[in-house]
Amino acid sequence: MEDRSRDAVTVHVDPSCPFAWITSRWLAEVERAGLIDLELRLLSLSVVNEHRAIDAWYQGFNYHAWAPARVMQAVDEAHGATAARRFYEAFGQRFHVERDTGDDADRVALAAVALHDTGLPATLIEAADDARRDDALRARTHAAVEAVGLDVGVPLTEIGGVTSWGPVLSVIPRGDDAVELYRAAQVIARQRGFIRFERPRLGALEVG
Repeated sequence: MEDRSRDAVTVHVDPSCPFAWITSRWLAEVERAGLIDLELRLLSLSVVNEHRAIDAWYQGFNYHAWAPARVMQAVDEAHGATAARRFYEAFGQRFHVERDTGDDADRVALAAVALHDTGLPATLIEAADDARRDDALRARTHAAVEAVGLDVGVPLTEIGGVTSWGPVLSVIPRGDDAVELYRAAQVIARQRGFIRFERPRLGALEVG
């Protein structure tokens, strides 16, 4: 009899990160194909980069990343992981797809729209400027990053029980391409000695 069991896969995301968005959309394609049960967990890009020497533009990008991450955390705490995923996907559609991850986008306003889109309480937007949440964001982010043991960022994926940084993609694989890449990722995850495979980015990011 055919084995119809689904793999448990986790992707750690920050709402503002376009690379995390692309990786999560690839894994959502694999989930639709019936191969996996996908869990999204919050990992704060602002926490990852807060003590790094980064250029002024990226400092600004990370500063504005605090707000949607805090809101996603508040959704997760009040309504659970499924609701947090719905918020993440609604925010990503508004920010990455409709606004092309634009620097001029008001991420607090977009987070409020995402709450409305998903039927979540509008009052959760109050978390956006609540810095008291940041220690909890730091704790969950450090715990996720320490599982890899490297100076990494987002996305982090857990495939086959192995946590890795990436895959970092510039285009969302769809359909059979998504499944093919997932099968390859499974093989790589099983290779204990595999560390890194990288090439230059070709063209602009395709987030939609």
